[in-house]
Amino acid sequence: MRFIKTESIVLKSSLIGETDKIVTLFTKSNGKVQALAKGARNSKSRFLGASHPFCIGYYVLFEGQNYYYIDQWELIHTFIKFEDDILKLSYASYYVDMVYKLLQEEEKNINIYNLLKYALILLEKDATNPDILTILYVLRFVTFMGYLPEVNNCTSCGRKDNINFFSPSIGGVLCNNCRNISNDILYIKRDTLNVLRYLLKYGFHSLDKIKIPNHTIEELDKIITEYVNVHFEKNFQSKNLLEKIKNM
Repeated sequence: MRFIKTESIVLKSSLIGETDKIVTLFTKSNGKVQALAKGARNSKSRFLGASHPFCIGYYVLFEGQNYYYIDQWELIHTFIKFEDDILKLSYASYYVDMVYKLLQEEEKNINIYNLLKYALILLEKDATNPDILTILYVLRFVTFMGYLPEVNNCTSCGRKDNINFFSPSIGGVLCNNCRNISNDILYIKRDTLNVLRYLLKYGFHSLDKIKIPNHTIEELDKIITEYVNVHFEKNFQSKNLLEKIKNM
């Protein structure tokens, strides 16, 4: 019988049987796993909090035939405040949805684990504009998955000047001369391209050093969302819901 002792983030949970829950954990040591929380639907269960969405805890799991079982757990941090803020809840849901849908079972990725944990904490603290935080989260996520977009040179010819377009399918920027090689080009303003380069270069260190106008945020969000849709072939309903709530 194999035991795992690891810090984990709860991605989601679902009901099973009359008293139990299946919890999808993003573990620091073993990636995404399914774990059974016995009796977690009981209000007095010691595993009630262990299945709470976005919860960060220290879990002891043992491996069963079909999934792991939660043997012990200790709370590190809970984002219970998200439940009283539907907008923050929607941002957080999008963050965990990317992990849930894009990482395979037991695919260890400590960079993405730390990224998700840090993004949730910053979101909770109102440390920065949540739209900028989300853009940076997605940029770092795709980079850690091996899909760093080319933003400095034309993806086709390599030139550095007259860069005015971005092709999600090709994976980066295109100059005026090469724009016709792709059918999905998006126009990118010079200021927007400079912000994109800055965010990719400096990461979270850039959040308190740069002011980004709303129109630039909207353009970046459109480009990055399309980039994710093309390369991962996933439609995130959580992102669609987030946009609806933002526009309420």
